[in-house]
Amino acid sequence: MANLTLADLDAMSVDKAQQLSFEERDKLLDLILKDSLKNVGKQPERQIGLMSDYFEEDMVRLAKVRAIKIRCGGFIPVDSTGEVPSLVPKEQFKLVFSNVKTALESMGSKLDRIVNMIIFLKNMDYWGEMNAVYKEFVKSCPTRAAIGIQDLNKTYQIELVNIIAYKVAR
Repeated sequence: MANLTLADLDAMSVDKAQQLSFEERDKLLDLILKDSLKNVGKQPERQIGLMSDYFEEDMVRLAKVRAIKIRCGGFIPVDSTGEVPSLVPKEQFKLVFSNVKTALESMGSKLDRIVNMIIFLKNMDYWGEMNAVYKEFVKSCPTRAAIGIQDLNKTYQIELVNIIAYKVAR
C-alpha cells in the first residue's frame, strides 16, 4: 500500500479513487480532515490545540474516498447503567468524552475525525479544566464552541451536542 498524498488524490478520478482499498481511503480521509480544519490568521495562545475557526468541506475529496458524515445529538456524563456516577466536574468531563469516543468507534469513526462540536458547561469556571480533559481526548482541533448554561440537568456539569464527524464507507 502506497503512502498516498492529497495531491495524488486530487489527480485521481472519482472512479479510480473509489477503487482504492478501504485502508488507503481511510488514511486519505485523515489527511483531508486535517487539511480542511482552518484558522483565520494567527490563533490566540489560549486556542492553540483546542479548535479551528472553520471547516472547509471539500465535497470532491470526500466523495472520492467515500466519506460519510455522522451527526450526533447530545452526550451526557452517564455510565453504562444510565446513572451519573460522580458530581465532580473533571470526572464528568472524562466520562462524557469517553462516551463520545465509544459511540464514534461503534459507528466506525474516531475522536480525531470530529470536525464540529458544541460544549455546554454548567459552570464556565471549569472551562480550563474541561479544556485539559478535552485535549487528552481530541487531537484534531475541530470547530467548536463552549457555552455556559446553568440550566443543564441538575447533576450534569457538561453536555456535548451537534457533534459532526466522518468515516469511510466500506
